[in-house]
Amino acid sequence: MKRMNLDQLGAVASTVCAVHCLLTGLALGLLSVAGLGFVASEPAEYVFLGVAVTVGLAALIHGHRRHHSMIPAWIFVLGIGLLIVRQFAFPHSHDGTEVASGGELAKTVVSVTAGLALVAFHLVNQRMQHQCGGKHCSHHH
Repeated sequence: MKRMNLDQLGAVASTVCAVHCLLTGLALGLLSVAGLGFVASEPAEYVFLGVAVTVGLAALIHGHRRHHSMIPAWIFVLGIGLLIVRQFAFPHSHDGTEVASGGELAKTVVSVTAGLALVAFHLVNQRMQHQCGGKHCSHHH
């Protein structure tokens, strides 16, 4: 059985997160009408955050042991930091009442940027591991 690749899983999960954030920010009212309002719920946001942190940390630790570079770690910190800012610095509305506000647009931009940063983290981490060819190496960037 092939071992699960945390970076592939993380890249997929982060992409789903970015799409979720984009759809939630742009079409919150439509999601509710379509019966998909749970996608924009606060518990769903915490699930996405929890998965991102858990899978990301596991991939980060595994990757760092192989490539010894801090570059992926900084990208990961940027992505998670943006998710945390998005979660706690912007007012929450899960009923569509703030969709047209500037704050909602800013929250969507921060959310999508965070998701894309996490996708980038996983891709960079995976690429650096492959460049090591299974050996411990150090990237001097």
